[in-house]
This record gives sequence, C-alpha cells and structure tokens, in this order.
Amino acid sequence: MRSVLFGVVTAFALVLSQRVPAPQDPAPKADPAQQLAQLAWISGTWVLEEKGVTTEEHWRPLQGTMLLGTSHTFDRERTRFFEQLRIAVQGDQLAYIASPGGGPSTAFVLSKLGADAVEFENKEHDHPQRIRYEKTAAGITATISQLDGSRAMAYVYKKRG
Repeated sequence: MRSVLFGVVTAFALVLSQRVPAPQDPAPKADPAQQLAQLAWISGTWVLEEKGVTTEEHWRPLQGTMLLGTSHTFDRERTRFFEQLRIAVQGDQLAYIASPGGGPSTAFVLSKLGADAVEFENKEHDHPQRIRYEKTAAGITATISQLDGSRAMAYVYKKRG
C-alpha cells in the first residue's frame, strides 16, 4: 500500500512539474538611447493651418540624449499657445516632457515604439494621459487622449520644406 501511495504522489508531482513552466530569464530591457535614435523621423518643422490659425511644431535633430522641440500656435494678431517639448533619456527610460506656456514640466513615459509611431503615457495627468505621434505619407499626426482613448484630439501636420 505504501509503495502504491508513493507511486501516486510521485506521479502527481511529475504532472504538476510539467504543467507549471519553469521561470525564465526576463527579456533584456530596451536601451533608451537606441529607442531615441529610432525617433529621428520626428525631426523637422511640421505645420497645421486651419481657419487662419497656424500651429508649427519644430523638432531639432537628435543631439546627445535629447530631441528638443517647440510648439507655437498663432494667428495674424497674436500667439495663442506655445509649448517647450523634449524627448529625453531619463534614467533607464525614455520620456516626453512638455512645458505648456513655459509652465511646469509634465513627463510622459514611453509606452509603445514602432517604426512609424510612438506613444507616451502618464496615467496621473488630468489631460492628456497619452501622447501619440505617427508618421504619415504627408507628414505626422499628433494625437492626445485619455488612456482609454476618450477626449482624443488629432493634429495633422505637413512637413515644411
């Protein structure tokens, strides 16, 4: 009886050991400097003109560990909005840092990176919580939204020569 019980326990242990996968080494963490280099396509001057209002976003070429950008919205009479921007290596991650109107900075951490699109998120921010840039045939589209996709606003820019 003891040998039968021992055999059942051993067989059960063998079944369990086959059903539970062995721990694996975690995937290597992406190098934020290499991720930043993948965003070279965002460099340039991008223009959106709508109903007499112009928005320009200008991104300098990558230098060091940072892409520097500005956004300026204006009409014939005044500046309506401006923002200082940067995409930079911060510690072991990549972040999009915005300073609207010259005010305090808010950081959005890289959440997705593809050949033609990038997304940054900050779930603690009121709005937006997600910032997405996508390369298009004519330029780039910048979209801001909440994490669930609500309150989305897309800005379709064309490259200035």
